[in-house]
Amino acid sequence: MDLDSGAGLLHVLTSYSPGREWDVPPEDPRVRQDLKSNDPETLPPQVKRYPDGLPTLPLPRDLPDPGVPASAVLSGMVSPPQPLDAAQLGRVLFLGAGVVRTSDRNGRSWLFRASGSAGARFPLEVYAVTRGVAGVEDGVHWYDPVAHSLVQVGPATGGDATTLVVTGVPWRTGWRYRERGFRHLYWDAGTLLSQLEAAAASAGLDPRLRTGFPDDAVRDLVGADGVHEFPLALLTFGAGAPAIEATGAAAPGELPPVEFPLVTAAQRAGDGTVLGEPWPVGDEVAAPGTAETVDGVVRRRGSQRRMDRSQSLPREALDWPMAAALRGIDVPHWVAVHAVEGVEPGIYRWPDLGDPIATGDLRSELVRVSLGQSLSGEAAYVVIAAVRAGSLDDRGYRAAQLAAGLVEGRLHLAAYAVGASATGMTFLDSEVPALLHEPGDLVTLLFTCVGVPEYKARAGGRPGAPVDVRAVMPRMVD
Repeated sequence: MDLDSGAGLLHVLTSYSPGREWDVPPEDPRVRQDLKSNDPETLPPQVKRYPDGLPTLPLPRDLPDPGVPASAVLSGMVSPPQPLDAAQLGRVLFLGAGVVRTSDRNGRSWLFRASGSAGARFPLEVYAVTRGVAGVEDGVHWYDPVAHSLVQVGPATGGDATTLVVTGVPWRTGWRYRERGFRHLYWDAGTLLSQLEAAAASAGLDPRLRTGFPDDAVRDLVGADGVHEFPLALLTFGAGAPAIEATGAAAPGELPPVEFPLVTAAQRAGDGTVLGEPWPVGDEVAAPGTAETVDGVVRRRGSQRRMDRSQSLPREALDWPMAAALRGIDVPHWVAVHAVEGVEPGIYRWPDLGDPIATGDLRSELVRVSLGQSLSGEAAYVVIAAVRAGSLDDRGYRAAQLAAGLVEGRLHLAAYAVGASATGMTFLDSEVPALLHEPGDLVTLLFTCVGVPEYKARAGGRPGAPVDVRAVMPRMVD
């Protein structure tokens, strides 16, 4: 990866280090200096907007839960196939991108989706490109997460298999995180895809994830412009050719015209022209005997803001979630253990929990490296994804960030399935190599904290009936 251009340059210019606050941009002309982070006056809309008059299909609000345990799905067990109709497609979309909670803050209503998002920015859009879905016309449809409906934005396509297209809106996350929000697009896409994947797999729909595709063609397919919105990943149901061959123009919709040139350049540097192979599914792993379904776990899942550092987790609450989360993923991960029964506190490179890299109480060090966020010290363990810069190119950087988000999302679901909780976390890039005893060219991707919850959040609501929640603020350490 070239550190002087494309994704490499963006990574360097958006890396955190001691001595500069996270919301202060570096003094470099390639980073926008004229935008104020978290400015209420420039807050972007939480969902995309389309003009009235486009064909709209309300999806059934009674979700057909297949009744398959989340632990079985996350472990890779094959579920009996369910009919792919409007209700089942709506279920999959809702369990990934639907609005499940709301909260009033400073006179605004905030929409919380089923999957997690850094800073509650939810910078993603989802399109369903349908082929042969009972009750849904073949075509390109934008999923409206508020109304739980499909808005047809494009005509029927070529290809065989219904495909979900996940796109990113840079300004929606850049409003808070500036150009570093490019990373958050892919982290959030991974967490979303973990839930879309689990929901589809529990219905026996055989989901296939791709991050290699012809970018220009997929942009045109969904009406994205490649600057204010661009495609991140495809999720196809079944082994057929993805239905991404456009036969006509798509309605573009409306987004605020705010650009981060550094983000645009990083994305375009990794653009491709051919359809890649799907990601490997990974071998099945032994599942714990928990019975709660995917639907139940997803609705309970939240981004935990406080954990009980006086409590420990059993060893199986580390071993199984990690094994399940990393099925088919080859991005290296480390585990900083604070309080797991039968494992000495320290740092380990997964899966070798018998040979620590460092030992002792590292809670304070983890808090320091995660910018004073106390959750990294309160957790029972912290999972760290990282990869050497020399192993990446511009496209590989995108895929690695998404893979880290996918693992984080699976860890989230697995933690809740066994009675724990989880949250994703950012970090001081410059401090992680020394923490892990690795060379300085390490590209840190994402932290995930797993631990014992200090409180229980309200389960999310159903389509059209999100529950109102009160925000819980995490503790910060000076």
